[in-house]
Amino acid sequence: MKKLLLSASIVLLATGAFAQNTMTGSDARFGIKAGVNLARFHSSGTDGSTSFNDNAKDNVGFNVTAFADFGVGNNFFIQPGVSLQNKGTKSESNSSATVGANTITTAVTNKINLMAIEVPVNAVFRIPTGNAGAVQISAGPYIGFNISGKTKQESSVTTLNNNTNTSTVANRSDENDLKFGSSNDKDFSGTEFGANFGLAYRTNSGFLVGANYGLGLSNLIPKDSRGNSDAKLTNRVLGFTVGYSF
Repeated sequence: MKKLLLSASIVLLATGAFAQNTMTGSDARFGIKAGVNLARFHSSGTDGSTSFNDNAKDNVGFNVTAFADFGVGNNFFIQPGVSLQNKGTKSESNSSATVGANTITTAVTNKINLMAIEVPVNAVFRIPTGNAGAVQISAGPYIGFNISGKTKQESSVTTLNNNTNTSTVANRSDENDLKFGSSNDKDFSGTEFGANFGLAYRTNSGFLVGANYGLGLSNLIPKDSRGNSDAKLTNRVLGFTVGYSF
């Protein structure tokens, strides 16, 4: 991970040095932003994709991003960055059955929590709003590296005796680490790429608030596990952030 972070930092600094030599009438800005992610997986290419997508719930996570703005034209900037993104997905199911005098109700929650380091490079167009600040519209590609994650299943089984009107509850929780790579024994691919689309407002004093949508384009299913299947699993992430740049 240290080598990855070092490489990303070198790319960021090198981009900044190049942009500073080419921009006119603008200073480079550096900043940091953080916020909340609402993430889920999107499935396609299989008969069960519609059911999977209908049952998918938002996994609530976080994001932290260090970025730089380099002017390349009037109200036009290039914004590279290094970001820690908490992604994943969640699903919930409930079922009930009557067995003899008992009614058994089962509730199950499955959660995938995934951590990734992303390197986005966005093009940013600014629309000034007088002396207050400017609206920022951004878009661009990103490459992500999945570094850690867990799967967690929580189940609750309630048994109601209809004769005595008494009930018992049994809870269980199972948690496992995720493995990343291209082989059959891995859970998800180790790398990912996609596109970012953002809208933000930055005050002239440097404070900013915004929203970003990350559209995963590459398949999270490990390469060796796909075979001849058209099955595809991608990330969808809606993020909200606040930050400061100077």
